[in-house]
This record gives sequence, structure tokens and C-alpha cells, in this order.
Amino acid sequence: MVKHIPNILSIFRVLDLVVVIALMEYNYNYWALFFFILGILSDILDGHIARKTNAVTTIGKIIDPLADKILVIGVLIAMIKTINIPYWMVIVIVAREFAVTGLRIVASSENIIISANQWGKIKTTSQFLAISALMLNLKTIGIYLLLLAVIFTIISGYTYFYNYFKATK
Repeated sequence: MVKHIPNILSIFRVLDLVVVIALMEYNYNYWALFFFILGILSDILDGHIARKTNAVTTIGKIIDPLADKILVIGVLIAMIKTINIPYWMVIVIVAREFAVTGLRIVASSENIIISANQWGKIKTTSQFLAISALMLNLKTIGIYLLLLAVIFTIISGYTYFYNYFKATK
């Protein structure tokens, strides 16, 4: 049973997105932030449980990062409408996620492992902070944080491609 808890938490993040978006739609941004943070905490918890109980599964390796991306991208897309954030910032973030996911699939098929690095963690943290500020109705600060997140997103994406091409030489 413990083996399935991390995967259940990943699925929770996908379902949590529906709650967060519904709350944002009706301007319950503080509640939306609460549920968004629950989603982020479920990510931390599922990774901890999976490693501690040796419950890392192949499906978990796929759905965990996908659930993270679905939660963050879904919230950002909803924010284009509900908070009126610049759509081009969301497009850059979404494009990077598709590009890196595609690259990881190609790398995996070539038995090349491209590990997460500090830029990915900085990107994720900056996106979380930007989304949180925007949900707290700190729009100016949130937009600047989102711009910073876009910059870290580009740098992070670049490092994945750089590491891939370095590994294929």
C-alpha cells in the first residue's frame, strides 16, 4: 500500500488543479493559494515517501513530474484570464516544458540520463513565488517575479540542452 501513496499524491496534484482554478474563477484567490500550496506540499511529500520507503516506481517517475507541470502550467494558463498576466510569459514557460520533456524522452531512448540541476530547482521555486504573489493580489510584484521565473525557465531549459549535447559528443 505504501508503494502507491506517492502515485496517489501525484494524482491528487492533477485533481487539485481543478479546485485551484475553480476558486480563482470566483476570485477566492486566498483559498486558491491554500490549495495550490497543498499541491506543492504533496509533491515534496510524495518524493520523500518514495525515497524513504523505496517506493520509486516507473509510473511514478512519469506521473510525478507530469503532475507538477500540469499544476503549474494549468494555474498559469488560468491566470491569463483571471489575473490578466502576460500570455507570452506563459507561452515561454509552456514551450520550455514541452521542449525539455521531449529532450528527456530522446535522451532516455539513447540511454542518456539528464539529471535535474540547480537551475531547475530555481525555476520551480521562482514560479511558485510568482504564482503565490499573484494569488495574494500583489500583481506588480507577481509580474516581476514571473518575469524572473521566465528568465530562470530559459536558463534551465538551456542547461538541459547543453548537457544533452555535451553527453552526445
